[in-house]
Amino acid sequence: MSAVSRPGRVLLVVNPVARSVTRPVVEVIEKALAADFKLEVHETNARGHATELAREAVGRDFDLVVAFSGDGTINEVVNGLVGSDVALGLIPGGATNVLARGLGLPDDPVEATVRLLHAVVEGPPRRISVGDASGRRFTFSCGVGLDASAMARLSRKNLTTRRSYEWAALFAVLRAGVGTYAGRKPDLRVRVDGRELPGSITVLIGNAHPYAYFKRWTLKLTPDAEAAEGLDVLSARKLTRRGLPRLVWQVFVTASHTKAKHIDYLHDASHVEIEGTAPFPVQVDGDYLGLRDRLEVAVVRDALPVYV
Repeated sequence: MSAVSRPGRVLLVVNPVARSVTRPVVEVIEKALAADFKLEVHETNARGHATELAREAVGRDFDLVVAFSGDGTINEVVNGLVGSDVALGLIPGGATNVLARGLGLPDDPVEATVRLLHAVVEGPPRRISVGDASGRRFTFSCGVGLDASAMARLSRKNLTTRRSYEWAALFAVLRAGVGTYAGRKPDLRVRVDGRELPGSITVLIGNAHPYAYFKRWTLKLTPDAEAAEGLDVLSARKLTRRGLPRLVWQVFVTASHTKAKHIDYLHDASHVEIEGTAPFPVQVDGDYLGLRDRLEVAVVRDALPVYV
């Protein structure tokens, strides 16, 4: 698809078990897209299926892949599209919908569909950068340490509603902060664009702002991150139980934690290397990847055309 041509062939990828996806809404979206495009619809049935579907769409010369899903399935679609000129369309269907909301899309799926149709008519897609964490692409966040430990806890829970997920995610982060990372000695070695940072207990890498949401509030963990630029890196040398309430206030309200004496914050980075004295947990776009001894994270600039 050229940068100015209007999409003709469109694939709609639906995660039927995403927390905000319902059959009546899927039918409305299908009818709306089929009225303007040559549409195919596929539902995902397993982990990694959305990546397979996106890669097949690239090989079959589709112009646009629309994901009606949560952040995890969107991440899978992105991993199938990067490196091609096939554009991405977003219809939020998950619990938090960080990428879609961060790009300014409505949280309501039908409203987001109307917005997508207008965006396609109005002009070419916007190109955004993505991160690459040792081969796994991500669109808004990559966490090593605290938030990844929280995502590991969530991955073991069966959370069927948006409300239950939001509260479980908050409690998992607080539990990891108080129980595991408060008082912890630095055990991570971090290099950013060749610069060695002081030892760290946790590293948060943002490709876009916000890093995450809790209900309607943004988490300003990497507040200067821009989807069209490089990576923002926040490396924390220590965390104390006494300082945790202040940190929560800063993350939700002031974003002043980036200037704290025990924080290293770098904007628009291209390459990050992390090594641990022991295996450390890793998450990308809220998906827990397991434990790693070493992680390399790089930005892939202007990697993905997105209609917003």
